[in-house]
Amino acid sequence: MTDILFADISEWQPVLDDSYPYRWLSIRSNDGTYRDRHFQENWTIARSWLDSGRLRGLIVYCVYRSNWRDVMTTHIEMQGENRPDVVSMVDVESWGGQIRTDNSDSINRLVWGLGDWRGPHIDGRPRRVIGYLNPNDARIWRVRPPIGFVIPSYGALPRFPAGTDDLRRQMIAHQYTNGDGYGHGLPEGYGTVRCDMNAANGRDPEQLRIATGVGVP
Repeated sequence: MTDILFADISEWQPVLDDSYPYRWLSIRSNDGTYRDRHFQENWTIARSWLDSGRLRGLIVYCVYRSNWRDVMTTHIEMQGENRPDVVSMVDVESWGGQIRTDNSDSINRLVWGLGDWRGPHIDGRPRRVIGYLNPNDARIWRVRPPIGFVIPSYGALPRFPAGTDDLRRQMIAHQYTNGDGYGHGLPEGYGTVRCDMNAANGRDPEQLRIATGVGVP
């Protein structure tokens, strides 16, 4: 079975168009309280594709900053509705040393807050919330909840240093390129667009729905 591929886009790429071929998609809503300039257009198109069945799932992601309540409020306000086929992703990165210390408490408050918005927990896990974390940044999110993770590692499979076995177990997708040639033959984007690309770790579109909590009662 071939992993499902999907792109990760923001205002750094053109607005979504019909050249997009994949069954899943990830779009940025906000970085802290900064609102992505292309979100509303991408959101409108993506929702129409969900309605038509062209997409089987959508990830809307927010970039974590320490003002987690404002991040959550912005993320929720920008969507304006809680669709059952949409997943929230919390993107946690050190940003070249901007974040240095363990932010687990506020990150987890953001994760669980979004899970409460999405709906009742699923077997003790936040509903339709996943994370994005490089294992090399694990020190800034030492205490991690039982959620799926997108793991970036360009040009090679991710490596998991000591203390990150949970990330290995809970990885639902591997971000294998940023569009700059790390794919080793896998797509670097779609059409003429170059962007972050993800492979869903052995899952087809329906299995990714299950892994992210989409469609779970």
